Amino acid sequence: MGLVKDLKEVRPYDFQRPHQLSRLQLDAITLMMESYLRMASNFLSTYLRTPVQIQHLSTEQMPYEQYVETVAIPSVLALFTINQSGSGLFESSPEVTLAMIDRALGGPGTGHFPNRELTEIEQTIYRRIMERLLSLLSQNWSSLMPFEAAVDAIEYNPAFTQVASEGDLVVVQQQQITIDSHKGKLSWVWPYPAIQPFAMLLGRHALGREDDQEIMPRPQEMVRHVHHTQVPAQVVLGRTALSLGEFHQLKVGDVVILKNRYDQPLVMTVAHQEKFQVLAGRMGGHLAVRITARIADKEDEHGGKQ
Repeated sequence: MGLVKDLKEVRPYDFQRPHQLSRLQLDAITLMMESYLRMASNFLSTYLRTPVQIQHLSTEQMPYEQYVETVAIPSVLALFTINQSGSGLFESSPEVTLAMIDRALGGPGTGHFPNRELTEIEQTIYRRIMERLLSLLSQNWSSLMPFEAAVDAIEYNPAFTQVASEGDLVVVQQQQITIDSHKGKLSWVWPYPAIQPFAMLLGRHALGREDDQEIMPRPQEMVRHVHHTQVPAQVVLGRTALSLGEFHQLKVGDVVILKNRYDQPLVMTVAHQEKFQVLAGRMGGHLAVRITARIADKEDEHGGKQ
């Protein structure tokens, strides 16, 4: 056996809490959360019509009872289910929560907001905001494995949000949110059974860094994900222009003449870009189109002219 010279690198094994995430896995989870927070900030800025900044502060493992001791009463605690079997917890301060609700209702979002529980109407509005935030989280995390989250309940005392048993470890991710002149704390609480599958996949895909470890590129996986990416494809049957007066006089049975002829090819757009010329028809009882030509990209046209 070799002699360990630096005792700071040795961590005692806790037989009461054998399930712990490694530093690599915690760093990977932090990277995923920071990516999500950029999406959440953009959504809240648009939804609330004011700049919203969310800064990630820390990712820590701790016993659930230790986290509960840090929660002020009242706090707005959104309990949500994960993949219909697990659970998680989202904590926000009442001041920031009420500022968001005031903004969502068209108010200025300024002034002093007391530390109190939400009314039924305020709970409904906050649920909508939380559902949208969880939807963005699902989009961000579903690249690893199926991830669905839904708001289950809103409480104000951690005694009624038992997402883990006493002594169980949870991963607590804390952020600071700034809305106008209001600053407050946000916390995501993940019980070990809920976060462990994602942590293992993150570590396996080397999304985190440990010391100077390099992240190896995985082009085959990137190509596979791109091939499964869905893009909207549309075919416009025709276009015309109507005045507002003509549009107002339209009624059932009127015929609108389109500018293009019936025997002319139609245009298929892919991701809102014109890509193909097609002919309309039927196949197997369904409407269908047959691709007849590819529309040259503007970049290709410029390149040909040079």
